[in-house]
Amino acid sequence: MKLIFKNLNVLRSTLNAIGMSFELKEIVDSAGINLPNLFDFISFGFFWRESLLIYLIQDESCPPSFTEEVVKNILNVFSTLADEEIEFQKVNVQSEKKRLRPGQMIIDPNIRLKSHLTLPLIIEGKIIGCISLNSDQPNAFDAQDLQFLSVIGYQMVASLKHIQRLSSIKNIAIYDTLTNLYNRRYFEERFEVETQKAFFSDTPLSLVMVDIDHFKKINDTLGHTEGDKVLKEISNLLKNSVRKKDTVARYGGEEFILILPDAGLEESLMIAERIRRLVENTTFEIAQAQIHLTVSLGIANFPSHRVRSKEDLIKMADQALYEAKRGGRNRVCIYNPPKT
Repeated sequence: MKLIFKNLNVLRSTLNAIGMSFELKEIVDSAGINLPNLFDFISFGFFWRESLLIYLIQDESCPPSFTEEVVKNILNVFSTLADEEIEFQKVNVQSEKKRLRPGQMIIDPNIRLKSHLTLPLIIEGKIIGCISLNSDQPNAFDAQDLQFLSVIGYQMVASLKHIQRLSSIKNIAIYDTLTNLYNRRYFEERFEVETQKAFFSDTPLSLVMVDIDHFKKINDTLGHTEGDKVLKEISNLLKNSVRKKDTVARYGGEEFILILPDAGLEESLMIAERIRRLVENTTFEIAQAQIHLTVSLGIANFPSHRVRSKEDLIKMADQALYEAKRGGRNRVCIYNPPKT
């Protein structure tokens, strides 16, 4: 009876820890810390279908062959339950080794998976993943283990639903709904961080403004629906033309803005020219017709230009964009300070 009460207390602590988790990895870690006090296992697996990700918490002496067997079994169970084939090679496996059994117990390097307890994680009738306890011993799990793991699974699903809701709210707050680029609000927050970092450490920071040439004609002649398609396609080109650490945002209408941390004028010009050429050489299929478009770009840079504030950098990039437009469009202009 004491053992039952002890296990219930451990279960309660596990559920509370999972319930207080707000990140996927936190949920897995919360479970991993407490599960060894409830079950006898050498490997715990968590599969998240959306990211094709498996987190494993395993005994430190588990051999690679056992890990592979566990992963393949988890995917096989998921595929059977969800009626969806998942290729082993496409899954990202992240494994953490811990001491899950007493130190005097040596695990055979040739061990095989002999029993497992694998349960689906279901949200609104859809299987979104599964959890799995795995052992090298036959008949390692009983009815109480099934009950306890089921309760833990329910709590993990509740936390996952909460994370999904938060993620959805976050996406609405920071992404432009049409282009899936960052919106202006997020740009301003990110720009504040990047300018403070650049000003404090005296490291380069470039700002590039991009405008689609003659975009009004597209809306006027082909309609706003086709204009929206252009915005989406240009947005994809922009995202694929920058570095991972760069920020691409929709600034308003047909205007976009790029934050390029640690980029001097030469590198910024190279990125901007790459974008200009890519757009110029792309054939856009709009309104059952093939059309060609161009963009104009303006660049401002700290510390190359006399920037005293983040507002100065935006004004300079905007002025450079204006010069690119005035100079005939389909070109890149670097901010040129007025002569005194």
